[in-house]
Amino acid sequence: MIITDLYIYIILSIAGGLLTLLGSVGIFISIIVQRRLDRLQEILEEFINLSYRSEINLTGHMYNLIEKYQMNYIFPQKPHFLILRYIDINIFFIILLWTGSLLSFFQPPLRPFLFLQLLPLAIGIYASFFFRRLLRNTLSPGNPLLETIIPSPIKMRSISYLSHYVNLSVKSILKQARLSLHLQLYPEKNGNTTVRVLLKEELSCDDFFYYLILQDNKDTLFISLGEIIFHFSPDPITGKPVPVCRNLNVPLGLFSMQESPQDLSAKLLIFTRGEKHPVLYSYLLEKGTGFFFSICNPDIMVNHQILYKINNEQIKILANSTSIPYFNELSSFFHLDATRYYLNSPASSNVSSPLKTCSDGVFID
Repeated sequence: MIITDLYIYIILSIAGGLLTLLGSVGIFISIIVQRRLDRLQEILEEFINLSYRSEINLTGHMYNLIEKYQMNYIFPQKPHFLILRYIDINIFFIILLWTGSLLSFFQPPLRPFLFLQLLPLAIGIYASFFFRRLLRNTLSPGNPLLETIIPSPIKMRSISYLSHYVNLSVKSILKQARLSLHLQLYPEKNGNTTVRVLLKEELSCDDFFYYLILQDNKDTLFISLGEIIFHFSPDPITGKPVPVCRNLNVPLGLFSMQESPQDLSAKLLIFTRGEKHPVLYSYLLEKGTGFFFSICNPDIMVNHQILYKINNEQIKILANSTSIPYFNELSSFFHLDATRYYLNSPASSNVSSPLKTCSDGVFID
């Protein structure tokens, strides 16, 4: 039979040894995270450097960088599970040994001072679970603990994130997205033509608010506004995550025309977090067989005549010296709610009336 006092010291030494092993696991994981962090930051820096070379089409290269970032970002599932199970078993035995050691010294009756004696045990248990949560968040991607230094791959397509946290030029990254307008024409039996407005993106960039106005030589034909945020589901067959896509079509709404002009003009304002002036796209559209298309690259500039800020998921226009039609009237609808709205024939309708919601999904062609 082992002497009681000696047995208690043996139990405590076992608990100390398990704590040492747990600490060594933490050191091992910290080394892994440091190497991942170095690799991910290298890829992110290369991605940012490419975005500034907007005069060259590097969309494919940037797409590959995001895919490579995704590969380095995700920790393999099986080692992740085994490490967490080892930590759980270790913590369970440590708490069991600590509790058993204290109970072996317990002598009734209960006294108020006992709660003060149990306080170190409670603190130790809390610290153990906090340590487990820290390691779990370090291994698992997409957690708030390391989000600021290891952003998730979907953040690399977020214009607001790149502008707000990385201080990247919105104009330069949007040039790589190659935003263009495409209008599909559907003739009707009554002689009118239904027009479907699409925003095409060569590289899927999201997390921004837009205001689009489409005009002919006389009137404003169509207005669309809202927030563009993509939610790409994993591949249905392989289950692989999809952080970014190419050649996207974003439906912005429908409108009807009685006469189909030969050319149209459009202005597209883009608002992002971290900026105070929107980016202005100016398009010239020419009629083709069943569609309108951009006849040349759009003019892109930062519109310093508009000053805004974002509070409580709403864009507040602080100053506006432009003559963009219906901009001031519709500014109260500038909400960041991940919804696209549109208004057809605004010249013949009340622009303060409820906007129509564009529920068509994003598709790839």
